Amino acid sequence: MQSNSAVKFITEDYLLSNFGMRIGGEIVLTIGTKFTPSAKQLIDSRGISIRWQDEKGQVFVEEFDKGKGHSVFKKVHPLKTNNIKPENNCLLCGSDVVDKPALMTHLNDKLLVPKTHPRIFLRGKLDLCISYCTLVQIDMLKEPALLTGFLADIRSYLGEILKAEVMEKALPELFLGDFSSSDIHRWSHNPLKYLGHDHILPDVTFGSLVGKLNYLRALIRELELVATQTFIDHSLQLNSGGVDRSDIISGLNRLSSAVYVIQILILQCNNGQESVLKGLNHDVA
Repeated sequence: MQSNSAVKFITEDYLLSNFGMRIGGEIVLTIGTKFTPSAKQLIDSRGISIRWQDEKGQVFVEEFDKGKGHSVFKKVHPLKTNNIKPENNCLLCGSDVVDKPALMTHLNDKLLVPKTHPRIFLRGKLDLCISYCTLVQIDMLKEPALLTGFLADIRSYLGEILKAEVMEKALPELFLGDFSSSDIHRWSHNPLKYLGHDHILPDVTFGSLVGKLNYLRALIRELELVATQTFIDHSLQLNSGGVDRSDIISGLNRLSSAVYVIQILILQCNNGQESVLKGLNHDVA
């Protein structure tokens, strides 16, 4: 994300050029940022939430204060949406741990588990994938805005998966901009029809960026397998009643398809077929 510290009023074009703007997504802006009417309408119409950040990196969310009758900025932990101090209840012994040992970590705000816990392993894989996705974003800065926006949405959705798993909340549907999971599924399964190029396998002639995107796709596929093992094979052991996180597994499946779509679109652009981007139409079945 590019800095918007010098921007007094953010326009719709600025948002579309610098953020993914997927439906139901989240963006981070500098406190004091203002919007043009069309930019505000875009944010509201796509249900995008905003986290505000000051020059020290402190993060705030905007909430309506009934007592004051207006919105206020509430400081939150940069990695969370609340300021709740986690408890130290041990999964193994059931007692409260005064000093958290290095071999244990928080599963949630109440429970400590060994770092060998499958859900902690999944979080580590998510962390790795998010880190690599950011590196690929850097390499894509000069690509068409639509595709950089798509990858920003993928990075955002990886964070959404992590938040949904940690907070044990439902994962929303994946969108690339205003294109839905159904659009992504259709494109990825019949790319020749919708993207103008047939299915591809890894090839050195496709270039570095397509290769890096393919590696990102493979990392996400690995994440899907880890999530399946975590939430299906061991659900009774891990979730006290067999809670099936099929939303996370399904979301990762669609996410890998989304990266595959970007691979083909980048290849098309490299081949002088950038016009295919204008032909994307989520209304065409």
